[in-house]
Amino acid sequence: MNLSNPNPSSFQRTYEVIVAGGGLGGVASAIAAARCGAKTLIIERNGFLGGTATAGMCCSMFNCFFTSRGALGCPGIPLDVADALAEATGYGGEWRRHKGHLIYDIEKAKLTLEAMLLDARVDILLNSWIIDALVNEEILEGVIAHGKSGPLRLKASVVVDATGGADVAALAGAPVHVAEHGKHSLCFRMGNVDVDAFVDHFRAVPEDYPAPMDVNWTLDDALAQYDACGTFLFPHGGGMQMKAFKVAREAGDLPDRVGVHDTLDACQMHALRNTGMVHVITGFTHFDGLDSWKLSSGILDGRRMAFAVAAVYRKYIPGFSRSFVAGTANNLGVRISRWIDGEFVFTADMMKAGLSPKDTVGRAVAWDPKVLYPKEGAWSAQVMRESPFGLPYGCLLPQGVEGLLMGAGRSVSTDNPWLLRVMVHTMVVGQAAGTAAAVAAKGGVPPRELDVADIQAALGKLGAL
Repeated sequence: MNLSNPNPSSFQRTYEVIVAGGGLGGVASAIAAARCGAKTLIIERNGFLGGTATAGMCCSMFNCFFTSRGALGCPGIPLDVADALAEATGYGGEWRRHKGHLIYDIEKAKLTLEAMLLDARVDILLNSWIIDALVNEEILEGVIAHGKSGPLRLKASVVVDATGGADVAALAGAPVHVAEHGKHSLCFRMGNVDVDAFVDHFRAVPEDYPAPMDVNWTLDDALAQYDACGTFLFPHGGGMQMKAFKVAREAGDLPDRVGVHDTLDACQMHALRNTGMVHVITGFTHFDGLDSWKLSSGILDGRRMAFAVAAVYRKYIPGFSRSFVAGTANNLGVRISRWIDGEFVFTADMMKAGLSPKDTVGRAVAWDPKVLYPKEGAWSAQVMRESPFGLPYGCLLPQGVEGLLMGAGRSVSTDNPWLLRVMVHTMVVGQAAGTAAAVAAKGGVPPRELDVADIQAALGKLGAL
């Protein structure tokens, strides 16, 4: 279906840069473009910004800003966002002293991200879906967004696709790949939790805390972060190791699955002392993350799963006896779905080697997954590497379409779409895409023909390189 108006002068609004998708990659893209002086619009399908970080209720950002040596390996807008979220949650820069996840209040995160965009003078369009790409002889000239007022024709010099699923790239006819068997979760949160009692359980029964899993740290490290920041991470996969969940399963209280969700005892938990909230990531679905019917099943079954698991928490987990389900995520947490064929393919080997190619437009820190916890069935810990890697510009450029850049980590051109999907990495991608888009738009040069040195110079002014 093509809803394009045949009259090319009928654009409702014109921008230098349009960012499609208001997740963290899109937020970083829009801030970067606006800070570089481009007139910028961001379009988001939900009624607020943040994507997985808010609508997906994944309220934690893995701290991969620092290398194993403690050096900052990811400066710029991603660090600005992390600092702002920590400040809004109440513990400021203290998060930098700890290895664990930066856990934040998602309601304050919505306000914080909006404020950062408005401060940068970005226009924000919410509750709107991208339904078409306006392509003229392989040049993307804008998009059609659809909201309550109907279709909106929006023109741009450059479009950044930060949808996460390469939606604009696919609509524009760029070659893409689709993951037929992705892994997805529906997060939920529990309120009225006695978080101190929950954490004190591990002080009293330290063998119940499976460290190092998820993060390469000790229980003492986790408790130090809690005492300093009021946030506590229970590792992903830890429920499989904790005695209470094993007892609940043996008693028949914890089911093996609910609908399409299995692995209900994975149970990563993010606790915030000052709100009495604990966010839970548990259960996996396995299907094509672009299938609307299966996505609906994942959300419907996920809500039932949340209440089933919450009943187990109340009965078996210290601190949860008077808790309740305080919310389920608006969106299913889709880890991978669709990614582009680009001008350059970024590889796992490049990331592992810590390479910085000549066209580097971002720096980030990666890790090695290592099983360090000694018990059977343990999940791996993320052991940070010594040096950051460089993000090559070519992996942001889709083949076959000009005027388009990718702004979300899981949809760039890679040999493994899992490589850049975490929040910090997707913001590095977004920052690079937004900066390049602004340089292209302001200079009247197609993104593919840019001198990378000009992008790098602009990133340097943002503190990103």
